[in-house]
Amino acid sequence: MSLLLFAVLSNAASAAEDDPDDFFSATTPASERGANAGVPSSDVFSEDEGFDIPITQSEEAVKAEAKLQAAVAAKVAAAAAPSTAMPVDLAGAKTLGDNWAPSVVVADRDAVVIDMPVLYALTKKDFDGTAYWLVAEVFADGKKVAEGRANVTSAAVAERGPSVQFFRLFTPVVGGSGVLEVKVSRTPTGGKSQLLFTRSVQYQTAS
Repeated sequence: MSLLLFAVLSNAASAAEDDPDDFFSATTPASERGANAGVPSSDVFSEDEGFDIPITQSEEAVKAEAKLQAAVAAKVAAAAAPSTAMPVDLAGAKTLGDNWAPSVVVADRDAVVIDMPVLYALTKKDFDGTAYWLVAEVFADGKKVAEGRANVTSAAVAERGPSVQFFRLFTPVVGGSGVLEVKVSRTPTGGKSQLLFTRSVQYQTAS
């Protein structure tokens, strides 16, 4: 009987070695293999297949970047926007005085455009109530070639700020360069013209 039992057990052991399913049934349970059971070895990963670790910015860095971008955008917008400030320097300027020189803003082949600003009131108090014509004339070789005028009344004077008339005068010219004379005068309604000042400006036309 003992000999028969030994033979049966020997055959069973031999069959277990030949049967691949017995390998899995004989594997040590995970509970007995420790905390790292099932974790792959570092050898599984090749050098070319590493992890990309995302880099995140701190909240302070994000705020600083946003502030910088806003400042740059503000500077770009300010540079692109046209200025709304008075285009002449009013410091020390006198009413109906020779404050600023005329300037050539356009030079065509046989004509130029001249800008001539004239201050006619610093405040409403400068206006005495008598309406008049403010006149700007351009002369070339003693001949008048352009004229501009503005009717100055109480309604045409600002209450608290300065009042400036910007004459823009289209002036035909002869020759590629020369000197023009600009005369500014004040003519009361029904009265005699009073010359305020005379200015000259050089020009050079486009070829």
